[in-house]
Amino acid sequence: MAYSGWLLKIGNYTVDEERFIKAESYSPYANMQVLDPWTDANGYEHINAVDLKALKVEFETPAGLTNDDFKEFMDRIRENYVEGKARKCIVTAYIPEYDDYVTQLCYISNFQPQIYGIYDGKIHYNSIRFAIIGGVAND
Repeated sequence: MAYSGWLLKIGNYTVDEERFIKAESYSPYANMQVLDPWTDANGYEHINAVDLKALKVEFETPAGLTNDDFKEFMDRIRENYVEGKARKCIVTAYIPEYDDYVTQLCYISNFQPQIYGIYDGKIHYNSIRFAIIGGVAND
């Protein structure tokens, strides 16, 4: 299945990239993982790739989101957690390498909203960097 008009779904929530993904910041890939790589005496690297290619998606929100915008974004994400304390969620992301979508159990790593000002009674944020990391074990 090729690109279908969206980049990222967290559970059933399709992220509105025009509102919540800063232009030129969406960076998705399937991370090749290897088991016990080693280099022999002749300098050749021996790579034993595992089947799972762990999904990784990084993006930034546009600068200027208000506290209302950010709350809406986070509420929609939190509604789709399968384990809230670990920020685990099922993520489907468009991966350019495959011109297709990959779905995996992922977690959202720590992020740090930074306030750049308060105007008209609303908080305004700088861009916020998000990283979504797949290949999470379903314990």
